[in-house]
Amino acid sequence: MPHFFIPPENIAGNKFTLTGDEVHHLIRVRRCAAGATIQLFDGTGKTYNARIDEIEKNSIRGTIINETSFAPPRVRLHLFLSVPKGERFDWMVEKASELGVHSITPLVTSRSIIKNIEPPKLERWKRLSMAASQQSRRPDIMAINSPQHFPAAIAQVSRQTVNLIPWEAEEAKTLDEYAPAISGASGVTVFIGPEGGFSADEIRQAEDRGLMPVTLGKRILRVETAGLLAAILVLNCAGEFR
Repeated sequence: MPHFFIPPENIAGNKFTLTGDEVHHLIRVRRCAAGATIQLFDGTGKTYNARIDEIEKNSIRGTIINETSFAPPRVRLHLFLSVPKGERFDWMVEKASELGVHSITPLVTSRSIIKNIEPPKLERWKRLSMAASQQSRRPDIMAINSPQHFPAAIAQVSRQTVNLIPWEAEEAKTLDEYAPAISGASGVTVFIGPEGGFSADEIRQAEDRGLMPVTLGKRILRVETAGLLAAILVLNCAGEFR
């Protein structure tokens, strides 16, 4: 059944109105007609089975058949991710959304290659996040936050969450060692550095703020590989794949 996003304000009682790009996709790509059944999600954890009643040029109106509410993940994973060159961040946004990451914040560090992130790129990542929710039938949408510089980012981290910073120079502590803390936490924050890694000074700043350096193994990983691996390990510790 086709799965489409609808803003919550476009639902009134048992009636809905679809507008924008979703209308074009339903009519031109899916070739849906009046009477067809579709699935809607509002980005807040609710999905709806619905019937199309009326199709106009720029809108679709219909009736909600039933509603399902999904409980949010018990552990919310927040990724602060340095932006690599090219389109690799696009891929990371898509995969993180599919896995169930709660939010991504583009991170600017002292060694970042990409230091200026234009608004159009941020909007593109938000669209990719929504599209990944549609593809994976995720009932909510992974948030894409405004970019932050490293000092400001670590300053906002709560000491009530588990806060990790993978670092290639850390050889002793593995992420698995924090599994009990992760499984009992309401939130986990992970910082992923740029191609050149975090500087020693940044690691000292992070430790002063309560972040814990961990190793992701013996190999030097690309930004998107490290981010994906960290997300999988954290969410597995949190029991999200059971």
